[in-house]
Amino acid sequence: MSKRIKFEVAPEFVGLSLWIKQLQANFAGSGETIFKSRNEVKVFRVGDYQLNVKAFRIPNLVNRIVYVYFRNSKAARSFINARKFFSLNIPTPEAVGFIDFIDNGLLTNSYYISLHHNYKYTLRDAMKFEAGLRDEILRQWVRFTYLKLHKNGIYHLDYSPGNTLITETEGTYQFNIVDLNRLQFGSIGFEKGLGNFCRLEAGRDTLSVIGQEYALLSGESPEKGATVLRTIEREHDLNTKRVERRKLWFKNLIKRSENRL
Repeated sequence: MSKRIKFEVAPEFVGLSLWIKQLQANFAGSGETIFKSRNEVKVFRVGDYQLNVKAFRIPNLVNRIVYVYFRNSKAARSFINARKFFSLNIPTPEAVGFIDFIDNGLLTNSYYISLHHNYKYTLRDAMKFEAGLRDEILRQWVRFTYLKLHKNGIYHLDYSPGNTLITETEGTYQFNIVDLNRLQFGSIGFEKGLGNFCRLEAGRDTLSVIGQEYALLSGESPEKGATVLRTIEREHDLNTKRVERRKLWFKNLIKRSENRL
């Protein structure tokens, strides 16, 4: 089998197709890194565009096969979901394209490209603000989540505070949502909607603010919202620990399998 690519570019950015096809060769030696952990995010100036490129870590052997033959890669899902957000007028950095590089039937490098969004801070930063300001930002963010995401049947499965980018104008906050490769679509009830806020790692008072605001939007009592969210948070913490143990077991199993090849 030979090397090939799978890619898609938004119609308004077709002029960037050649540059995107060269990403595998050029990513490491150019651009400015603004984030690096499991994945790496770089900013590139290409003509009149300032581009944000997310390079996904090469997945384990099983997913290198799955993402070629059975399921879209994380880069592809990021692009598809960002385009859906755009069609629903939900703020997210504008999608430019994605590209998967495939070698001998296995996914190697995978990139998602969007226009770079200049923001003031993330929700994670805002969680450290003094209580009055923090709580006002949180209330506006909860309203945004309810009206823009949940009322449109969108449940973000990685709704951590680092994935909300914030700008502000005279006390009104604008939110842009990123990291869109893990979304769930369908009807979202009261308790499920509250569960979307469990990745904040927030204290009791902050959870109460969020639960009360969401309850008011949903036609429930503020007290019920606060109580239900705290209960969901405790259950989420316990479940997270169980999931992490299973992930570690599976990761070690894959590593042993790869070592035998």
